[in-house]
Amino acid sequence: MSDPAAELEKRENYRLHFPRAERPLLVIGEHHYEVVDCSVRGLRCIVNDWQPRLALGDQIEGLVRFRDRAQAPVRGSVVRIQEGEIALYMPDSEIPFTVLRGEERYLLAHYRARTG
Repeated sequence: MSDPAAELEKRENYRLHFPRAERPLLVIGEHHYEVVDCSVRGLRCIVNDWQPRLALGDQIEGLVRFRDRAQAPVRGSVVRIQEGEIALYMPDSEIPFTVLRGEERYLLAHYRARTG
């Protein structure tokens, strides 16, 4: 019998989760959204009540700004809206793997000891 939790975690690309204090920002025009997690082809953001409403299927173009000032232009569509969060799928753009790897190394170095 398969594990339902394990099935939910199967994804096409590795997903990097960010602690609250280290969350990158998705910048769309003048609006900023906290990125909860991301992969090379997708990301999940928090949408607050005071931010513009995004709808399923909306096409998004913006910039992801990481803690170390690395930036990545992104272009994709809203594929899920749930509990104050949106998921963006980016089939035509990607966050460079080298940027994600650098973020992962930083998080492991600064947060590994705190979770044990």
